[in-house]
Amino acid sequence: MNKHLKIIIFLSIFACNSFYNVAYSQKEIGNKTAEVKATAIVTKDNKILIRWGVTTPTAWKYSNKYGYIIERKTIVKNNVIAPNPETKQLNEIPIKPKPMLEWKEFTERSNNAAIAAQALFGEQFDVSMNEGGNGILKIINQAQILEQRFTFAYYAADQDFEVANFSGLAFEDTTAKQGERYLYNIRVALPNSVKYKIKKGGVYLGLIDYKPLPKPQEFVGVFKDKTTILSWNYEILKRYYSNYVVEKSEDNGKSFNNVANTPVTNLASRAENTSNRMMYVDSLFQNNKQYQYRIRGISPFGLKGPYSKIIKGKGTDPLIHNPFITDLNFQDNGNVVLNWEFPSEAENTMKEFQLIRANKVKGEYTLVNPSISKRQRSINLTNVQAINYYKIVAVGNDGNKRESFPKMVQPDDNTPPAIPLELTGSIDSLGVVQLKWKQNTEVDFLGYRVFKANLKDDEFTQITFEPIPNSTIIDTVNIKTLNKKIYYKIKSFDKRYNPSEFSQVLELKRPDIVPPTSPVFTSFKAVGTKVKLNWVTSTSNDAKATLLYRKEAKRGLSWGLIKEFPLPINEYTDVSTVVGKTYMYTIITVDESGLESEPITPLKISISDTAPKAPITRFNGIVDREQKFIKLDWKYNENNLQEFILYKGEAEKSPTMYKVLTAKDNSFLDKNLLINTKYTYLLQAVFNSGAKSPIKKIQIIY
Repeated sequence: MNKHLKIIIFLSIFACNSFYNVAYSQKEIGNKTAEVKATAIVTKDNKILIRWGVTTPTAWKYSNKYGYIIERKTIVKNNVIAPNPETKQLNEIPIKPKPMLEWKEFTERSNNAAIAAQALFGEQFDVSMNEGGNGILKIINQAQILEQRFTFAYYAADQDFEVANFSGLAFEDTTAKQGERYLYNIRVALPNSVKYKIKKGGVYLGLIDYKPLPKPQEFVGVFKDKTTILSWNYEILKRYYSNYVVEKSEDNGKSFNNVANTPVTNLASRAENTSNRMMYVDSLFQNNKQYQYRIRGISPFGLKGPYSKIIKGKGTDPLIHNPFITDLNFQDNGNVVLNWEFPSEAENTMKEFQLIRANKVKGEYTLVNPSISKRQRSINLTNVQAINYYKIVAVGNDGNKRESFPKMVQPDDNTPPAIPLELTGSIDSLGVVQLKWKQNTEVDFLGYRVFKANLKDDEFTQITFEPIPNSTIIDTVNIKTLNKKIYYKIKSFDKRYNPSEFSQVLELKRPDIVPPTSPVFTSFKAVGTKVKLNWVTSTSNDAKATLLYRKEAKRGLSWGLIKEFPLPINEYTDVSTVVGKTYMYTIITVDESGLESEPITPLKISISDTAPKAPITRFNGIVDREQKFIKLDWKYNENNLQEFILYKGEAEKSPTMYKVLTAKDNSFLDKNLLINTKYTYLLQAVFNSGAKSPIKKIQIIY
């Protein structure tokens, strides 16, 4: 291709809306079915113009190589449906893009032709590609280049019917007849050897379907500082027009000139949040001079539609000054005169003043007076409320607004609202407090402030950041605290912030979730079958009673409640014990809410038998030096024996426990002996009750 045709395309890739909505954008190319899409119109001179395209880059590549075949089927003849429709192929040779050499002259006079030629024949197509030399990236780059060529080729054909003709995407049927309607089928002339499939497309119409092109709709203009923003409805006519010509007149409509060298098109359609309007911004040489604008659409078939209505306007000097409220004058009748300043030399940039009002300095302002003369500098305020914030707004000729700083207006008022009444409330188990009271009805009533304290005589703390208008509030309190009550009181305020007296104090009880402190055993004494216990009671303020539990010191037995003692009782004598048994005691505290303290470490007490027992009647020892042992034997006829304990000592040493024998034993052989040693033996019987007999003593020389 010639050097002057090697155009480097720097256009950004957009989703281009074609005249027949063929989706040849970059979005979801890989998911599209390859097919032909077609549309057609009828001209004034009884021609049928047909345009078409394919839906995927690969199909475009095949169609450029093999071309298109157009078949026309006559469905209606002489205004009657034909029983045997006649089918005719309108082109003997498949329609393809014209050869590269035929584009030379065309590209020199048309940018769109240059774009199409570059997409079709250019050796290079400079777009932003992934860098890298591996095979996968090369495949990706090649696919992207094909998609870019495909997109720009259709974009260029969509702008100019002659470009579409050169690109093999258009056809003129000059043989159509009145009273007939045709079904045009367009297919890609793929040979049987090609396995790739492209569905054919079609369009149905006749000369009777001629309709004049419509006028552009909703054409408006906004004139600002040396700028005009033109806007019109693009969506409703996009099936007719893909481009628009914008013309401007500077001589009151005597002549109009194009504002741009090329038609205006929509290159920025979005997939989401789409706008149905097209916009164009034009600059003005000067303000305060009348300019006129009109537009007309250009169809993808190269036909120009009628002009829109003419809009007129002047550029306006911007509003750059703000009003400034200077002072207030209170009148005897309760009215207030509000005064402000504004430069008189800037009045030509504005239309009027407005007065707005709010209850708070940063509140929502409402319009009080929508139109005040731009020469006026004061206004009489009537029906002034208890508290007001006013602003003066300057409205510019261009519709922009500039506001003054707010000015507070307060008539004299020293009368406070009524004291809040019927204050009630509750606290749930999570510490959420709900308060309510009777609503005030004063005209200038503003709201309430709520206060609380942990003690009735303590200093109350405000819990509301600003006066609340409603007679209810939700608060939260800590329920894991020793203070069992919480106190509330409220004040009402009017719009002059005059406060009422405090309401009566509301006392609420916190839900009790903190168990009481545990009691502590201080002493015990076991005398016979009686056990006397003493303890220190719980220190919790809401402690109600002490509970004493007992069980035998055996595995598997459960605790049993002996008795519940109201505070401050702190002692008890247990007379239900049995000699020979061991008992465990523990105590807990219960508070007014039924919460229990942790049980203390159990106290273990054994009940011993202290009654005197009979001595062992016989305890003897026989020495056998040949067999090397000492044989001990004894006799004891008492019942309820548990065991015998034998103690042994040698020479002058004190005896120590030597053996524990069963209650059935009455003898023992001691072989742990030394010759010429004197041994002392002690024997004692142990009863099941824990009682013990007197110790029986013998001495033997071995």
